[in-house]
Amino acid sequence: MLNFIRMNRFPFKKHKTTALFRSLLGAALCVSLFACEQKVDETVDYTLMCYNDIWPMDEIHINDGSNYDIKALEKKIDLRYPMMLGDTLDVTILEFKSDVYALDYYINSGRFQGIVPILRGAFLEQSIRSGARIFVFKHDSFRRYERSDLESYVRRYPNPRHGGFPQEFLSLPFEHREPGHTSIQTKYFIGVKAYFPVLAQSYRDADLQWNVARSWDLVDENDFIAWGRQLNIVHPKGIYREASTLYFDAGEGVNGMATRLPGGRVVAVWGYLDWTDLERKFFTASDRVYGARY
Repeated sequence: MLNFIRMNRFPFKKHKTTALFRSLLGAALCVSLFACEQKVDETVDYTLMCYNDIWPMDEIHINDGSNYDIKALEKKIDLRYPMMLGDTLDVTILEFKSDVYALDYYINSGRFQGIVPILRGAFLEQSIRSGARIFVFKHDSFRRYERSDLESYVRRYPNPRHGGFPQEFLSLPFEHREPGHTSIQTKYFIGVKAYFPVLAQSYRDADLQWNVARSWDLVDENDFIAWGRQLNIVHPKGIYREASTLYFDAGEGVNGMATRLPGGRVVAVWGYLDWTDLERKFFTASDRVYGARY
């Protein structure tokens, strides 16, 4: 921003107001830059988080996420709401490092079934994911809790976001997607240890099957190199090989290509394709992800 201003500043006339104007401009820039560096305060006072105008009981437990074998879990919070005599609504909140880890646990742990309540003994359990948080509501199986009330409670927390797949998936190619073959990968990526979380989508066109993945966020170059060192690197013939692209054999006739795009996003394509077809799909995926806003 400062370089832009230096290159495009106007040739102000030298008069008494010039110094004042520059002082005000400098002050405005300082305030603007300072504001950009500030992080949004997401501190939550759980004692004030009412459910249908009912205050939580004093039994509020906040535990560090490192106490649990759940990847990227930062906090686990347990609250209780006295709804009526003999009926207490228990709320457990799992707070993750980011949306992608919450989504990964939500769809891959086997603990949740979306909007479908789960009967556990004499209690019903309902769950809602909102951004980096997963809310688990446990209540008497004989008492009806409206889903809209649970959703209203969730929206009281900072940065509420829709519980579906993140918009980052929209940057992957649209044609020939296989419904129900969308995944989050945080522990392993193409069969080796993952150094960064990725979003993956499977595709099929007649007898051709392939996969496209992109990193959730920007990836440090060293992390990309560490991941790539685990792959079975090959040197295909018949195509022009880019020095910045990894060409690998994923096993059982599966060819793959991966690169770290300018700016830091990682894109990978692999499948039962010859190198020419794979290269075309790789360029299409790379262009879409590079041009995306997220």
